[in-house]
Amino acid sequence: MDVASLIERDEWKGIAVEKKQGPGLLRWRVPVLQPGDGDSHPTLIQVVWPYAEQGSAAMPSDQLFEELRVFEDRLCAAWEQDALAVLTAVLTFDGAKQWVFYTNDVQACTRRLNEMPQVEQPYPIEVTARPDGTWAFLRDEILRTVDTR
Repeated sequence: MDVASLIERDEWKGIAVEKKQGPGLLRWRVPVLQPGDGDSHPTLIQVVWPYAEQGSAAMPSDQLFEELRVFEDRLCAAWEQDALAVLTAVLTFDGAKQWVFYTNDVQACTRRLNEMPQVEQPYPIEVTARPDGTWAFLRDEILRTVDTR
């Protein structure tokens, strides 16, 4: 399966998790691409929206959950429309929500992010990018303890 097919299929699994930092939610796209399947998108982009103090074990309020949903919808519309990037997992726990994307063009993602509709204030996000051609971060750091089938 290729990245475009993964986006088009748009199937997800999710679980509630309990970590030492407190409760959380994990959602990931299935099937999880294996090494070689995602070669076209070799760069990991992590988008993090901190909403509470780290270590607080806080989950977002209903109002904030809605703001986060709107942001995710806008971000996916900007990045997934032509498979520029693919959202592979979403984590919500310990005062932050994190979206895990893979892309083939970080500069284009940055440009589209800057052109995205905003709310009254700029989104309070942190964005990092690094090479991860085998999607190891997704499989080894996020999904290693869950059944990804």
